[in-house]
Amino acid sequence: MPRVLLVGGSGFIGRRAAQALLSLDATPRIFDLPDSLQRMPVLPGCETIEGDVTDQRSLALASEGVDGIIHLAGMMTLACERNPRRAIELNVQGSLNVFEAARAAGASVAYLSSAGVFGPSDAVHPQPLTLYGVTKLAVEGIARVYAADYAIASVGLRPYVVYGPGESSGIAAGPSIAIAASLRQEAATIRFSGRVGFVYVDDVARLLAAATTRPIQGATVLTMAGDPREMVEFKAALADRTGWTKIDIEGPPLRIPSDLMSDPVPPWLGNHSPTSIEDGIEASIAALRDRNAPETCEPAGKRATALK
Repeated sequence: MPRVLLVGGSGFIGRRAAQALLSLDATPRIFDLPDSLQRMPVLPGCETIEGDVTDQRSLALASEGVDGIIHLAGMMTLACERNPRRAIELNVQGSLNVFEAARAAGASVAYLSSAGVFGPSDAVHPQPLTLYGVTKLAVEGIARVYAADYAIASVGLRPYVVYGPGESSGIAAGPSIAIAASLRQEAATIRFSGRVGFVYVDDVARLLAAATTRPIQGATVLTMAGDPREMVEFKAALADRTGWTKIDIEGPPLRIPSDLMSDPVPPWLGNHSPTSIEDGIEASIAALRDRNAPETCEPAGKRATALK
């Protein structure tokens, strides 16, 4: 049974990736900050270890005995803008620590890059206009070097706007917040407009899980545009399924090309068709209404002791 370390695994995507791993009979090992782990609901079958991605020693200890690493830790766009030095430390140095841990463990890596590596006017050549995008492009470079120099195989994903049930973060969290607010019959505002690629969170989770439980080679990077739609189309689809219309859209478009296209998923990763916004909204509503369905992980015994 493969064991996979999820770095920053208590978050929005990490929780769904853990579920995807469990469905493949893999053992997820969640590595995250103590406060983040303590806020998690629980799900039998996982292990948890407290630590920080910027602490190379704790990460190395957590990665002992793993077959793959899913790297999700990092600061989002607005946080990077507010604290550039911390953004470099966490997003770039932290990612280097992940690849060093993978090198020591002989493990593959699946990591989140971002559609933010592209500037607003070029959907082919990465030219980011945010510090967040710059850090993600740097991680892609690290992945290529570790594949070439140390044979550490990796798959990086460049999702556009990831949405679904759960607590997302950053400016891209607007659609997820709007779904939850609509079920509560509360007003909410999505703070960007225009045409974007809507990527359902489980599409990302399943690809990450596949990349760490199948044989992979080289350094693959895949753009995920999901279901490209106008924001007003998403709002209309949500209103059609909840009867709630008090969702506002304001703010400029994201600094990402509106015509971004998905890369084909290689056959060795399996069949991964994008989820439409209609199906994604329906699945999100079903998950949010099912209060008895856990989203995250419980250690196979007691919670692991914090690594210092």
